[in-house]
Amino acid sequence: MQKAPGSLSEILGNENISQNYYALSFKVNLLPIPKPGQFYQIRCSDSNDPLLRRPFSFHRLVQNGTTHHLEILYRVIGKGTEWLSKKKKGEVLDLLGPFGNGFVNEEGMEPLVLVARGIGIAPLYGFAEEALRKDKRRKILILIGARLKERILYEKECRKLGRVFTYTDDGSQGFHGRAPELLCHLLKNGKLADKFSLYACGPAAMLKELAEITKRLNIPGQVALQDHFGCGFGACLSCACPLKPDSIKRDPSWQKPALQWSEDRSRAYSLICKDGPVFDLQEIDWEEWLA
Repeated sequence: MQKAPGSLSEILGNENISQNYYALSFKVNLLPIPKPGQFYQIRCSDSNDPLLRRPFSFHRLVQNGTTHHLEILYRVIGKGTEWLSKKKKGEVLDLLGPFGNGFVNEEGMEPLVLVARGIGIAPLYGFAEEALRKDKRRKILILIGARLKERILYEKECRKLGRVFTYTDDGSQGFHGRAPELLCHLLKNGKLADKFSLYACGPAAMLKELAEITKRLNIPGQVALQDHFGCGFGACLSCACPLKPDSIKRDPSWQKPALQWSEDRSRAYSLICKDGPVFDLQEIDWEEWLA
């Protein structure tokens, strides 16, 4: 079977940063310039096994003198990422991208609250850097956590961007509980402003609770969905996501070319790879998504 064409990019580094988490940096054509929240499709094999490319969130754009390079964060969880973790500096990767829609930086001076669990910090970190490049006065609060303290990623780096609150399921570091509970705790104790914009990435159950909280408080929110794409181009339909018909957002950044409706227009579905990965928190039909 013929391989899908891609572009070859030289690896500049592939560092094991914590347990089975890695930071990969590589040279890439910066046209178009990627936006935080978008993703790349990387071929993780020298053969046809595994056959499909793997999607990785664009993490950040790094300037080194007059040159730039891209970084992604990833977790080794299968054959493809195990193969990727063994790649060395100077080798090349076959990749495509960037794809999808990125975060929209809402205008104004309200604080930005970023909520991540585990590898979910990957697209949010780059978004925070971009927001500060646009306005150094922007206040950023970052909630990061995991099941265990050993799995909290990028705490030191995040503290360079704003105020950080950590949480763990077992209470081994920071707040004892999950991200939505920490958010409510901070609100109750006056550690968050009444008005802010929330950006999140993590498990669907966490995002559902965040959507409920922000709806109740009339707080705007955006989410980068984590999903296993098949093709990454909208052909296989494996990443269909249910949306609330009366809550669908359309603006110049989110055109939703893959939006599909049921015959009676009572249900709407979107493809994450084409219309996402970033959505408004209130667009997603979380009940159906998690059913």
